[in-house]
Amino acid sequence: MGNSIVKEQKVYILDASAILFGFTLTEGHQVTCREVIEEVRFGGAAPYRATLIKEEARAKIVEPKEKYVKIVEKKIKEVGEIGLSEADIKLLAIALEFKDKGYQPIVVSADYSVQNLSLIFNINIEKIIHRGVSGKIRWVSYCPNCKYAGGVFKGGKCPVCGSRLKRRPGSLSFK
Repeated sequence: MGNSIVKEQKVYILDASAILFGFTLTEGHQVTCREVIEEVRFGGAAPYRATLIKEEARAKIVEPKEKYVKIVEKKIKEVGEIGLSEADIKLLAIALEFKDKGYQPIVVSADYSVQNLSLIFNINIEKIIHRGVSGKIRWVSYCPNCKYAGGVFKGGKCPVCGSRLKRRPGSLSFK
């Protein structure tokens, strides 16, 4: 990973929204993963394939080491994030791997969960489309019926009344 990328340069890690909305590079390098390319090609984005072809030529496709994928999956459970795709997990793993190797990764995404996890890993983000997240969020469980409040959100049913648990932002302190 990163053979032709100079450590002092920024590395932009692109998710599908970055490609679909035509993120353009001002400096550094662009990378993504195969799963993002598949999301753009086959995820209902047929009208945007011309953009994909243009961007794909400039974005290097990389595969993260399994070690980094496991770190990301563990953190997802620790903070109660839900609904991340395999592409999201791999992008975060790529960013973490670049960071560990001394590069300056910047995750380019419109996805709030991806932005939140990037900030939790102390990885810079480039927000697109909307304002994005402004801080780190750890999601906690609560029951809208009996007001039970639990630990980190994992989904499921309330242990008190059996209703479906929901999530809300909780503690902002992280290890």
